[in-house]
Formats: sequence, structure tokens, C-alpha cells
Amino acid sequence: MTVTLLLSSNEYKKKLSRCYNEVHKELYGVGVTQLKIEAVNETMIMFLVKHQRVAALRALEDHYPELKQSVDAALHQEFKRRIQKKLTEDLELPAAGVLRDYDPQTAWACTVIICDSGPDQ
Repeated sequence: MTVTLLLSSNEYKKKLSRCYNEVHKELYGVGVTQLKIEAVNETMIMFLVKHQRVAALRALEDHYPELKQSVDAALHQEFKRRIQKKLTEDLELPAAGVLRDYDPQTAWACTVIICDSGPDQ
């Protein structure tokens, strides 16, 4: 089954949303404020997400920018590892890769899940 067909189901979108939000809460202690899920093509899913800024990271920005950047990078890598594992194990989505970027000025993030050849459902 293709990503486009899977995302035509509101129930499947809810499952994807729950997975994303659970991983985010595990790492950052808070959920997301907005979440939109779309098919990019037959094998890619895009999450457009508005995040709450983590107060501890915001506190590092002015006086420890290099440390903040390092912590941000480590958290992004850990998020990617965890979301890939969760989607693969919980939803049997063959997530071959995860791309992620975050803009701290707007608090918007984009996460793209690359599937091997579409979900096995």
C-alpha cells in the first residue's frame, strides 16, 4: 500500500500524529502545538509541526550558543532515531530514513519519513 493511500485514512493519520507527539514528549517534555501530515509522494511522509520552545535550550542561546547548537543537534539525531524506530515497530511503516529541520525563530519543524517502498499494510 502506498503512503498516499495510507494517508487517506484519518485513523492512520491519528496514529502517525500520536507516534510523533509521543516521541517529542519523551525527548522534550512537551507536546507539539500544531501538526500537519501530508504525502510528499508514494514513499515519503512529511510532518509540518509547530513546537513549543524548551526553556532550558532558550536559556542557553545568549551565553552558550555553541553548547545550545550541540545540544540541539544531538536532540535532533535522537528524535530521528526514535521516530524511525517507533514508526517501524508500532505502525510497521518501513521507515528507511528520516530528514528533519527546525527553525527556532518561528518554532516550525519539518520532518520527512522516507519509506523503503511504501508501508506493508
